[in-house]
Amino acid sequence: MKICSTENMRIAERELIVSGTPARTLMQQASAGIAEAIMQFFPVPGLCVAYLGKGNNAGDAITVLNILQRHGWDTGFRAAYPRSEWRELPLRQFAEISPPLLEYQEAPLPVTGRPMVLLDGLLGIGTSGLLNKEIAGLCAEMNYLRDRCGAVRTVAVDIPTGIDADTGMPQEHAVEADFTMCIGAVKQGLLDDDATLHVGRLVCIELPGLHVQALPATEIITSSRLTKFLSARPYTDYKNKRGHLGVIAGSEGMLGAARLCCEAALRAGAGLVTLHVHRTAYPVAAACMPPEIMVKPVDSYADISIRPFSAFLLGPGIGSVSEEDAEAIRIILETGTPVLLDADGLNLAAAMQWKLGKHILATPHHGEIRRLLPEADDCAIRADIADCFLAEHEAALIYKGARSIVTQRGKPLFYNITGGPAMATAGQGDVLAGVCGGFIAQGESLLVSAVLGTYLCGRASELAISSGAATQQSLTAGDTLRHLPAALLSTARLCY
Repeated sequence: MKICSTENMRIAERELIVSGTPARTLMQQASAGIAEAIMQFFPVPGLCVAYLGKGNNAGDAITVLNILQRHGWDTGFRAAYPRSEWRELPLRQFAEISPPLLEYQEAPLPVTGRPMVLLDGLLGIGTSGLLNKEIAGLCAEMNYLRDRCGAVRTVAVDIPTGIDADTGMPQEHAVEADFTMCIGAVKQGLLDDDATLHVGRLVCIELPGLHVQALPATEIITSSRLTKFLSARPYTDYKNKRGHLGVIAGSEGMLGAARLCCEAALRAGAGLVTLHVHRTAYPVAAACMPPEIMVKPVDSYADISIRPFSAFLLGPGIGSVSEEDAEAIRIILETGTPVLLDADGLNLAAAMQWKLGKHILATPHHGEIRRLLPEADDCAIRADIADCFLAEHEAALIYKGARSIVTQRGKPLFYNITGGPAMATAGQGDVLAGVCGGFIAQGESLLVSAVLGTYLCGRASELAISSGAATQQSLTAGDTLRHLPAALLSTARLCY
C-alpha cells in the first residue's frame, strides 16, 4: 500500500468519484475491508461499540457495525452529536441497520469472556484544529476503557482521532488505538515516531480503482508484496538445493538463543542447518537441539570451515569472545559469504569498529544501533538513524522496534506493519534472525530475506494471539516460532 499526504488522498478520492464510483460505494468497500480485518484479528464474536462523530468516518463505522452484526457480534454506538447534526451518508447507513443499534448514553461495560472492540469513527482526515470538548471527552473515555480493561481493544477508522494525518503530532486526549485501518493509503503522519503509540498496528484496506500519488523512498511491507517469494518449490528439490546455513550462536547459559534461531531457520525452509558451539557447551547443546540440527563442537571459531555453507548466522547468545574467536568472525565477515549479524555479533562489531559490508544483514535494536553508530543520539527520528547507518555501513538493515524499518543503500525505507508489544519478550530477535538466515541460505537477497522475516515473525505472533494460544501478556518466542507455518500460509493467501 502507498503512503501519501492528506491532500493527495483527497485528490485521489475525488477523481474516483468523478470517474463514476459513488461515495457510498467507497464507504461500503472500505467498511467491508475493516469488518473483515476485525473478524480476522478477533475470530470470536464479541461486542463492538462505535464512537461516532457526524461525518463520513461515522458512516464507515456504522457500516462496519452492520456487517459485524450479521456475523454474530453485539453492536452499539456512542455519539458525540445528536443525529439531527449528522451528515447525509452516516444517516443513510444508520437507517439501513436492522435491528437498530443500541445507543449507549454512558461508557459501555466490557463483556466477560468475549472481546470488546471500541471503533473510533469520530474524526477523519478532513478535520483540523483542536478537538472540541465533545470529541475530546469521548477520546478520553475510549482511552480510559482500554487502559483499565485487558479485554478492550481500540480500532481506528483510517486515522486515530486527535492525530495530525500529515505530521503525526498527537493532541491531548488523542485516541490510543491498537489497530488503525488505513483506507486506500497510509497517511504519512501515521509513520511518524510521535504517532506510533496512538496508531498501533497498521492494517491496509484497499480501495479498488484508487490511484494516489505516493511519497517517494518509503514503503509499507504488506502480504501482497511477499507472495511471489513464497511460491511452490520445484518438485525435484532436495535439501542441498535449499541451502546450508552455518550458525555460530549460544554459549554456556545462553543455549536457548541457539536453539531458537536454528529451529527458526529450518522453519523458514533452509535445507541444512549446522550449529557450531565451543566444546565445553557441546554436551548440553547437542542434547537440547532438535534432531534436524547438526551440532559441531569446536575449540575455536577458527576451526570452522567456510566452504560448505551458503550463508552464516552469527551472534545470538555467544556472549563475550576471545581474541582468537573475534578474529575468526572477522575473517568470516570478510569472505563475501552472505552473513546475518545479530545480538552479541553486533556488539562485537561495534567494539572492534568494523565496517559492515554489502553482503551482511545487520539486525540491531535501538541499543545495539547506538553502539554501532554513536552519532545516532544526534538523530531526532528513527528514519534518520537508519539513514545514518546506511551512510556508515554498506550492510542491509533491520532496525528492530515498534514498526521495524528494513532498508539497504539505494532502496526505500520499508516499514513493517505486523507484530506488536506482545513481542517485547526474550528470544523474539533470535527467531527473527533464524527466519531471515534461513531465507538467505536459500539464495534470497538480503533485503528480501529481511522483509520476509520481519513480516512473517510479526504475523506469527498475531496468529498465536488470535488463535487463543497466547495473549499479549503471555506470548513467548516459542509461540511465535510454532506459528510460523500458519504465518506462511496466511501471507501466501494475501491476508492482513
